[in-house]
Amino acid sequence: MTNSSTSFHHHGGPSGNNNDTEETDTQRDALFVGSVEKALRVLQAFSGDKSALSLSEISERTGLGKSAAQRFCHTLVSLGYLLRDERSRQLRPSAKLLEFSFTFLASDPLSSIAAPYLLQARELSGEAVNLALPHGFDVIYITRLPSLNSHLVNPPIGGRAPMFCTSSGRAYLSALPEQAAKEIVEQSNLRQITPHTITDKDTILALIAQARLDGFASAVQECINGELTVGAPIFGRQGKVVASMNICVHGRAWSPEEVVDKLAPIAMKTANEISQALATSPNI
Repeated sequence: MTNSSTSFHHHGGPSGNNNDTEETDTQRDALFVGSVEKALRVLQAFSGDKSALSLSEISERTGLGKSAAQRFCHTLVSLGYLLRDERSRQLRPSAKLLEFSFTFLASDPLSSIAAPYLLQARELSGEAVNLALPHGFDVIYITRLPSLNSHLVNPPIGGRAPMFCTSSGRAYLSALPEQAAKEIVEQSNLRQITPHTITDKDTILALIAQARLDGFASAVQECINGELTVGAPIFGRQGKVVASMNICVHGRAWSPEEVVDKLAPIAMKTANEISQALATSPNI
């Protein structure tokens, strides 16, 4: 199993605010279309913790008034992006939203360039391998290869997890300028996800500093109970960190020391090979 899924989403809009007020022109530039932002806010209300929502729940999660939420939901149902259960009247995302994922993955050169190296890492380790991009204070997983040694179901592409407590996130942060990494940690919601999640800011920054020296980061059961991960940063053509990858195992079969000794070298080798491929690719 891999690092967290969409249950770590942050919902847009001030929760509980039912006043559908427009922002002033001084707050938004003249080209910004507020109705598009609100429609996307409705779609973002759905997450791993609740995939079907009532109109009232959507209104609460988005901060839109119930009347406005109803109009946006009706439009999204009409366009095929939401489905409405005729009995419960609850709404849920439709498969049509996958078209956006396909469009991104088909147009993103990183996914195709990294693919053979990630497959090789999975063959070498026998364990789950993931490719992640930064997304605000989170990482979002755009490639997930399941373990060859486990029957656990791999979470879907598009799952997100906080940077501060994941090996992929800490690996990415370790490759940023020190001040930039510190600002992300300080602005993150350092919440307890499992009993093992490290939430002390100074300890997290120390782990990132160590990862900067080692070339890899690790996390032990900090996002999912029983899961151990090790990750390394991936650099683009200009030498700037653009992504990260990690290898995930279950604690019943691995100790933290074994993960570092056996899997960290594979993670670093894979990340380095992807970085070199990105540096020489004409498509970047």
